[in-house]
Amino acid sequence: MTAVTNRRELLQATLAAGLLKSAQAAPLEVPVLCLLNIHAKCSAEQIRNFRSNVWLEAFRNFAACGIQLRVVERAGAVLKHPSGRPKFVGLERGKINVILTNYVPANWDKSRYLSGISTIYEGCHVSVIAMNRAHGHRVPFVSVNTVVHELLHVFLQDTFVSRGGMLQSQGRESRVDWYATGMWLLNEGSSVRESAQEYLKRLTMHNGLG
Repeated sequence: MTAVTNRRELLQATLAAGLLKSAQAAPLEVPVLCLLNIHAKCSAEQIRNFRSNVWLEAFRNFAACGIQLRVVERAGAVLKHPSGRPKFVGLERGKINVILTNYVPANWDKSRYLSGISTIYEGCHVSVIAMNRAHGHRVPFVSVNTVVHELLHVFLQDTFVSRGGMLQSQGRESRVDWYATGMWLLNEGSSVRESAQEYLKRLTMHNGLG
């Protein structure tokens, strides 16, 4: 009876380990609303190149690390409030709103010619990508895929904290490029996936969906 019990317990433990492994291997689904700015001054060729190179590379990088971007695509618009602050048409709460356009709003860019920026704006989680400046992976730790870089700021929860000084900002940028390089060259993203899980919980709480 003891031997049978031991074998049964061993079988149960083995099955439990298998289920745990399967659960860990299951992709983490992240809701993404991709909004193409109808006023974007990008050629059809620039948009095609962005989608087939930068966007696809980012999608594959995250998928290889167990993060599935569940993307819905729609038309949107980037306008201005009378005060000059950006006004984004088409945003949704409870999702990462990726806005594809040809520039980062001027009062965010501050003449730095940024290819992207991520923040929480008017209650929505936003990543603005300038398609004509965006690029794929180029140099490890220094110049990585623009979309990967911006979404990592989101998943690593940088958007929940104040920007702080230059030193803090540079530290976050270096950290993001470090993780992006690991995803790119090693398909290593376990820490990113864990942080993304926490981010989704906070996203749900932030929007009162829990």
